[in-house]
Amino acid sequence: MFIDLFNRLNITVPDALHKELESHKNQQKDQIYFLRLMEFEEIIETVDYMSKIEVYQDIIPLWADNNSNYIGFHFQGACKYRISYLNHEETDLSPGFRGISSFIKKLETQPHFDWDELKRDYPSEVEISNTELVEDLNCIDELNNLINFSQLLNDEIRCQYIFSIMALTPKTHLDSLKKYLDDEDMYVQERACEIIGFHRYLPAREKLIEVSINGMHNGKLAAKRALARMRE
Repeated sequence: MFIDLFNRLNITVPDALHKELESHKNQQKDQIYFLRLMEFEEIIETVDYMSKIEVYQDIIPLWADNNSNYIGFHFQGACKYRISYLNHEETDLSPGFRGISSFIKKLETQPHFDWDELKRDYPSEVEISNTELVEDLNCIDELNNLINFSQLLNDEIRCQYIFSIMALTPKTHLDSLKKYLDDEDMYVQERACEIIGFHRYLPAREKLIEVSINGMHNGKLAAKRALARMRE
């Protein structure tokens, strides 16, 4: 199925990913999953709809829940082969899993979990391997280049790129996120507070206090939540 699907969509992926998806499809035949692997034509129809929306140009949906949300596979672009959640209410395309293999492994151990219940790869609470570190930093560099050198980058795409940068940033490089606490995009400022709070990154505490007082509305609330998390 998946070879035919990717061929029809003119997408090239490693053979190993085809095999993993086919194996997972067989697993889903014998078990009810909250996040179900979509049918061939369902994927085609959804891709056709999403292709008209710029932020989804590098992603195809492969899994779905019953609430009009999807799990997307980055088939190209800076975040290539990573997995993201496509929420119909709030756009956040930052990767949650390093790849199909990692996502399927988690999903098959917890078939009744939704996206929020699964323990994701990003943002990471643990130290990662040197290989993974290099992969993530290269992805971050590519995203930064797209932000800095793309002349026609609109605000929504920029926001999504920064969301991805913040999710991918390893614990050893969190200081690079402090600049986003001053960003003029209220959603970027809010997410920066959330990610820094997630990591309980104490060197950013004074800046969070400043944002909690002088930040934009979303940022103020997020900064207060981050500071509360640091006190836990």
